[in-house]
Amino acid sequence: CVSTTAYLTIHNMCVWMVDQFGNEEQRQRWVPDLASINLFASYCLTEPGAGSDAASLSTSARRDGDHYVLNGTKAFISGGQSSSFYVVMARTGGEGSKGITCMYVENGTEGLSFGAKEKKVGWNSQPTRMVIFEDCRIPVTNRIGKEGQGFSIAMQGLNGGRINIGAEYTVGISLLLSRSIL
Repeated sequence: CVSTTAYLTIHNMCVWMVDQFGNEEQRQRWVPDLASINLFASYCLTEPGAGSDAASLSTSARRDGDHYVLNGTKAFISGGQSSSFYVVMARTGGEGSKGITCMYVENGTEGLSFGAKEKKVGWNSQPTRMVIFEDCRIPVTNRIGKEGQGFSIAMQGLNGGRINIGAEYTVGISLLLSRSIL
């Protein structure tokens, strides 16, 4: 099913981001359980007011000593509330792509909550919700990559995901064509 494959593709994209850009401690702690799907991950980039302009996101991560304090909302998040691990793009600097940092938030973190399950016409194998951060404190050690590198990490992850989504639809269309011709 395309919906389930897309859901797994998003999860795999998150695992790749931790493996590619995380530090050794993050890779050792998270990749084995994420790669074996003992834990599931969600990708948090899209926001209600940003549309397709990901560089204009407004979810903020303000530094407070050894922590970031996240505030903002992510929209249409596959696995919202169901995932154990959220890869989040948040603004730590000025406007534009260079002000975005990648970090992770574990489910159950104080200040992390979720909207109602979206009512969708299709793709119902993946629960989709808003992910809400309200004074959500996470350790600075949850940062993936360097501060200001988040937009680049996000786009590289999406590039891999787009290949998988394209392959899914190619297979589906081929199957439909073969059935309609016979």
